[in-house]
Amino acid sequence: MIIGLTGGIASGKSTVSAYLAQKGIPIFDADRSGWHVEEKGSPCLARLVKRFGKKILMADGRLDRTRLAALAFSSKEATQDLNAIVHAAIKEERDAFLRLHKEDALVIIDAPLLLEGQWENVCDEVWLVFIPEEEQVRRAMKRSGITREEVLMRIKHQMPLAEKRKMADVIIDNSQTLDALYQQVDQALIKALRKSSADRK
Repeated sequence: MIIGLTGGIASGKSTVSAYLAQKGIPIFDADRSGWHVEEKGSPCLARLVKRFGKKILMADGRLDRTRLAALAFSSKEATQDLNAIVHAAIKEERDAFLRLHKEDALVIIDAPLLLEGQWENVCDEVWLVFIPEEEQVRRAMKRSGITREEVLMRIKHQMPLAEKRKMADVIIDNSQTLDALYQQVDQALIKALRKSSADRK
C-alpha cells in the first residue's frame, strides 16, 4: 500500500514522516531526492541553468538554492518551470524506490507538492498534515528566519490548503500537541495496515 504524505510549508509533515520512519516504514523523501538530483554535474542542474541562467550557481559550480528560490518564486510561470524540471528528475527516483519496495506491506511517499505534481495517482491514500495559515506563517518565520511576506509568497504558489483538504483521504491536524499528532498518525496507520492486509488476501 502506498501512502502519499503531504502538507504546506511548516505544517509538520516532516515531523510525521520522521515518526513513521522510526517505525521502520520505508519512506521516499521527495525533498531529499530534490537535493540529490540537483547536485553539481547532474542533468537536472544543467536544465535549471539553461532555464534560470548561470547566476543560480555558486563559484564552485554548486546550486545556490537561495538565488534559485528568489527567481523561481518571482512568478507563477517561473515556479511552474522549476517544478517541471525538478519533478521529472525526482519522479525517476520515486519510481525506482517503488520498484525496490514493491513487496513491502506499506510505503510512504513524503512530498510537499504531491498533489500539485499529481502524484496522488500512484498512491492508495493521501494524508494531509494541516494547520491554520496564520500558525503556518508563524512557524515558517521562526523555523527558517524568513519574512512574513516571503512565507506568504511561497504559500501563494502552492495549491491552497482548502483544495488539498478536498483531495486528501486522511486529515492530520497538527494544531495541537505532539502527542495528539502522533495519536492521529497511529490511528491512520492502523487503518491503512488493515486495508493493506485485506487487499493482499
